[in-house]
Amino acid sequence: MNDKNDTGMKRQDHEWGEAVAASSSHPQPGDIIIDPDLTIPPEPLVGDNVSSPLEEGEPEQTIPPGPLWAMKDRRHIQWHLLPAHEQHQRIRECLDADDYTLYCIDDGPHHAMIGRRVGDSRSGCEYTLLGRITRQRYEELRDEVVPLSHAFDSAGEMALCGVTIEQSIMSSNVFDVASYGSIEDVPESYRPGSPFQHFPQDLEIVAY
Repeated sequence: MNDKNDTGMKRQDHEWGEAVAASSSHPQPGDIIIDPDLTIPPEPLVGDNVSSPLEEGEPEQTIPPGPLWAMKDRRHIQWHLLPAHEQHQRIRECLDADDYTLYCIDDGPHHAMIGRRVGDSRSGCEYTLLGRITRQRYEELRDEVVPLSHAFDSAGEMALCGVTIEQSIMSSNVFDVASYGSIEDVPESYRPGSPFQHFPQDLEIVAY
């Protein structure tokens, strides 16, 4: 079925949608939101009055959208896509400790994803430091056997991810800003214990 866009011209339904200005009040599923003030790649998942897959199945509302969407997007195993008999124990955890607060979700039966909120920019982009750890390590963090200051010491696949959120149209855009081989490679101001930062502009993307 065809409808009209903001210019009054008819648009065709197709798989990838169209480029739509951020000021548009009628984005369609599959559209890419374009904003000249943003310096991030325009790759959002767009829906019209419906949740994106990154928002679905979160009745607990334990984890804020920024770290939740980044971890769900980067984990290896998507729980909701598994057959019922293969679904492992689901994790949604907020280990709350001021500037050491850590968020955790499941990533298969043997691993978990962890994330911490690093900061945001004036454009509305939020940055999350995330990594992949074993379930055993997650349990040690949860049970306070390992302090949260060491949460990323054994993590793999560490990255700083940016997430832009358009709540009015339920869209998301998750992208890599930087990747790290170990916690020693992560800037001090991004590590556990550092306060949430408000960056004057979007961070430079150095992950390719």
